[in-house]
Amino acid sequence: MTIHSGIDGGIMRSLKRTWRRWAAAATAVVVIPAAGLPASAPAGAAEPERPAAPAAFTAPDEALGKAWRKSTDVLVTGAGDTDGYHLYVARESDAFGWSTLATLTSSSIAVGPWTGAVCVTGSGRYAVAVFAPKKAANKPELSRAGALAAVVEIATGKATHVATGVELAYFNPACGPGDRALLTRSVGDDFAVATELLTVDAAEGRVTRTRRVDGQLTTPAPAPDGDYGILGGQLVRVERTGRTTRLAQPQGQPFAVQATAGSGIDLVSVDGEQAVAQRFRDGRLTVTATGPRERLQLFGQRGGRNVLVGQASMRGSMPELSVLPATRQVRALSAEGHLVAEEVLTQQSMRSVGQPLRPADPADAGDLRVAVRATVSGRQAVHTLDTTLAPKLDVELGTGAVPLRTATAAADIGTPTCAIPRNDPRVQPLQPSPDMVEWAVNQAVHGRLNVTRPANYLKAGLPAYQPQGLFPLRQLAGGGRVPAQVMLAVLAQETNLSQASWRVVPGDTGNPLIASYYGNGDNLDVIDFSKTDCGYGIGQVTDGMRVDSNLFTDTQRRAIAVDYAANIAAGLNILIEKWNQMNSELNANQSYMNNNDPTWVENWFLAVWAYNSGYYPYDRRNTDLQKGRFGIGWFNNPANPRYPANRAPFLRETMADAERPNEWAYPERIMGWVETPQLKGFPLMSEAYSHPEYGANSPDYPPRFTKVLSIPDRYAFCSEVNSCSPATNGCPADSEACWWHGVANSGNCLLGECAREKLSYGAGTAEPGVKRIYPRNCETFTGDKNGNRNRNKRMSMVYSLNDTGQYNLGCDIGATDGKFTIRRGSPAGGPTAPYADIDLHQIGAGYKGHIWFTYVNSSNANRRIVGSWTPNLDLVPGERARYDIVAHVPSHGADYHHAEYLITTGTIGEQRTCVLDLAQEAGWALPGGIPNPNPANLGEDKWVYLGSYELGRGAQVQLNNVGTVLTRNFDAVAFDAMAFVPIGSNPGHSCGDGY
Repeated sequence: MTIHSGIDGGIMRSLKRTWRRWAAAATAVVVIPAAGLPASAPAGAAEPERPAAPAAFTAPDEALGKAWRKSTDVLVTGAGDTDGYHLYVARESDAFGWSTLATLTSSSIAVGPWTGAVCVTGSGRYAVAVFAPKKAANKPELSRAGALAAVVEIATGKATHVATGVELAYFNPACGPGDRALLTRSVGDDFAVATELLTVDAAEGRVTRTRRVDGQLTTPAPAPDGDYGILGGQLVRVERTGRTTRLAQPQGQPFAVQATAGSGIDLVSVDGEQAVAQRFRDGRLTVTATGPRERLQLFGQRGGRNVLVGQASMRGSMPELSVLPATRQVRALSAEGHLVAEEVLTQQSMRSVGQPLRPADPADAGDLRVAVRATVSGRQAVHTLDTTLAPKLDVELGTGAVPLRTATAAADIGTPTCAIPRNDPRVQPLQPSPDMVEWAVNQAVHGRLNVTRPANYLKAGLPAYQPQGLFPLRQLAGGGRVPAQVMLAVLAQETNLSQASWRVVPGDTGNPLIASYYGNGDNLDVIDFSKTDCGYGIGQVTDGMRVDSNLFTDTQRRAIAVDYAANIAAGLNILIEKWNQMNSELNANQSYMNNNDPTWVENWFLAVWAYNSGYYPYDRRNTDLQKGRFGIGWFNNPANPRYPANRAPFLRETMADAERPNEWAYPERIMGWVETPQLKGFPLMSEAYSHPEYGANSPDYPPRFTKVLSIPDRYAFCSEVNSCSPATNGCPADSEACWWHGVANSGNCLLGECAREKLSYGAGTAEPGVKRIYPRNCETFTGDKNGNRNRNKRMSMVYSLNDTGQYNLGCDIGATDGKFTIRRGSPAGGPTAPYADIDLHQIGAGYKGHIWFTYVNSSNANRRIVGSWTPNLDLVPGERARYDIVAHVPSHGADYHHAEYLITTGTIGEQRTCVLDLAQEAGWALPGGIPNPNPANLGEDKWVYLGSYELGRGAQVQLNNVGTVLTRNFDAVAFDAMAFVPIGSNPGHSCGDGY
């Protein structure tokens, strides 16, 4: 299963709504405009004079002490959105005013919001960051080795890409007392695993060594005398060869390891409900402090000192170790401990938690909320800032920096293996509104999703059907049904309720959402059809969606790709299948939760676990693959040390958990999304931030005080059947030996003390109408507004589809009067053409509801796209006449500021050009590229003249996606309709004139 959260930031790049309701209502809020380097400055440029960021505290002398102006203390942290993974900096000499240090991303990876982690080296000069799309948290293979790594100079924002294909885990990267850092890469799957340990010289900005460690190494720590980590629950030293030496058995399960400059290795573990801090020195471990399980953290400081943050009861004193009191977990600590960042949260994540059935809005990208505390005075403040002005690192995959795998040669890519193709005008699903999805789930779980789809629904060539006629609801083993909230949470986690590509907003149509159609992990420079996922639509239906499968008919496949309701019907059956797999085993080998009654939400923990990472059946246990084992895999086991042992339930304490989904196992996240709508508030937020006690999508709780789910304990799935023991800190090997089966308990469901479904739409409720982000515009261009029009000749309209019958938003549309073609690759149609197709997209925007669009790039000829409009002009051979050429600029889907149209007049060798700023024309930006400050602006469809020209037969207009080095693949060009209006001898219009 794959998550594709959000909508394309390139579509609405310039729209930055200043949604400040939360900040305006706070009692201690400073609204901070962006500061730092200009957006146009490339990462690594010489540092201009740095403007002082606005002060975080209105009375800094009182909050920070009078010496703050001369302080060198600095705090660096990070958070991600659809624009990339942002690093933020707050310097005490600026009264801890915040600014954006750098933005890290890769336009080679075609996905939505980003996530990551950052550490600061002991010198305080460098930040080391690991970053990846949030969706990587849903794919075990991407979590193990699908992230990127970079080193950023804190003084300048210069970012250097150092590694590709590293682990997305809470302990990666790891910094130490010096400028040496460690990165991890998990090699293998649920059958065998090893860990590659990469050594980074931050000062040089490169990986200097890679070692292979047998087993699952976590929480690595670079130290002056070598490298340390946890392996099989034990503290080990990693030698230069990769061999490990066992040093000690920590008390409890370690979740933090940090070296000091000279006094030893500190670590913190969870032992029952207690957190235990220990120091390894002179060959033995000594307990240094204890505290509550979720209230004790370990941070490294400048110069190789460590700090315990939380409620710590110290046992004497230790050199290079201090305590900083805190009543909650914190996200970051400044280099000298003068500022604590208690919460770091992007606007997109706030929205995703407050409205969990809505996709991320790229208009929210760039806005961050931070809650901070000055440790000298205890003063608190809440800040909002915009991340748009910062140096940007755009990683092009396959070029240097310790890659995990390289692009497959074009000659070896093969043919597509997913059954329903991309970029097919006959396959354009509608992106539903959130209430439509909730309606469909409410009907489907009760077997009444029987809305009739007419023949040729969405122009897909389908016969008339009903979703649960195509995919009849399977019966649960033992009876009962899936609670609606469980299915809704799965869909929210998998795709953020997207049936169409995440580039498509509700109310538009577009390409279907397909997981890894090219087998490339969303790397635009790789095609490997042998590794395709073929998960389609809102439920990421995978089984039966490959060309070599006969599980579904062609009609069923196409309905899964096109219709969100049919996809939900099919996806629901997959979830039921996982429940049935575990319940159909022989009695002694069944796996289930509590009393195994599907009525209760908590009892679905194992089924959603298997939905994500699969189930290994009992009857296949003696195969070479399973080696006598059966059950569910180790990756999503809450006891797995790749998840921090001190974590609270997902989203229960703070919505900022949504920034770091990889720190929770998949079923924990599903239960968190089920529980989320009834959250009542968050630390340091006023009542204006609170959620209602019951959200529309929350389950029905029993009459008890706590309105939360009974989440399984971390060791609920840890027993002798999977070689797992709390006494030995989990399973000693990340392999099939760690698979679990059996019965686990988390709540007293037998007595009704668990949660059950609550429906918003009852039987017989009609399907809600789509709530469009952009109103449908079916106005017909006639050319009549052009006072120069020559009515003795026919106007030619060339559409973006030659078969206008495939326009599917319901507008009246005639036949095209010409031909539109798209040439892919360089040379066009050559071996690179399939690579160019990866970054070509169709959406239901523009004139009459269809455009093609692609991103601008400066250096990769493989991604070159050229669109050509060739009209059937009302001319006889040899005749020439004057025409105004008018291009349609869509309200969304195009924002390139330098779109150069090439006009070939039909005379040999004669060509003209017209350059348009698409963002300005559509209203996204003001002249000069300044973002439009109107928060309600959504852009507008507009006709713009390309100029008047004397044309003959064979005339043509072309537009390509080749840009300058400054575009860096973040701007988009669109191929929309083109009108050729005859004007006779009348004066014509100039390039850029509005129609």
